[in-house]
Amino acid sequence: MPALIVLATATAVVAVLLTPFSLLVNFMPLQRLLLSMVGTTGGTAPRFDVAETVRRVADLLEYLALRRPLPNDAFYSPLELAHMGDVQAIFQGVYLAALVSCLLTVVLVVLLRRNGRDVRRVARAAGITVLALVAALSTASVTIGFDALFITFHELAFANNFWLLPEDSGLIRLFPENYFMGYFFVALSASLIAALFLTILSRRRRTLRL
Repeated sequence: MPALIVLATATAVVAVLLTPFSLLVNFMPLQRLLLSMVGTTGGTAPRFDVAETVRRVADLLEYLALRRPLPNDAFYSPLELAHMGDVQAIFQGVYLAALVSCLLTVVLVVLLRRNGRDVRRVARAAGITVLALVAALSTASVTIGFDALFITFHELAFANNFWLLPEDSGLIRLFPENYFMGYFFVALSASLIAALFLTILSRRRRTLRL
């Protein structure tokens, strides 16, 4: 039974880290806000109008999540399309991991409760683990800088250098680096809130045993 608790904790940690990312990245009001803040559609010299940006972002999200082909309008270069093929594979893996971890967590919690285990142990351990990971990522982004963290991620996640795009490429103009920094902290904050909720839930006096 302790093995089930450890497994449930691990799946809960993955779910808390990846589910907010998977949901928020497809939340268009948030996308519009971030893109306005980084100068894609806002500021004194926006690079695109809002209608075109929303259309292109929606097309890109459908491409990443549903593998729907992008419009053949020559907006993206062959290098960008090759890079987005790699990005699509990562997104597909993240979406699958988020879904599987959520389902497994529910199944394991049900099994633990049926066996008379206090599932608050899972909530507490998962919450504390996520809080520690969020603290570590936040500290790293402050101490070494988000730029270094961003580059390290790309070097680890991609087996090629297709991500080294020119400044005038469509992707860079749509999504400058400060967009990713903003989204990184939004998704991290969502995971932080979820982890705090789990930690508080685990401290409830009422037992969760059956």
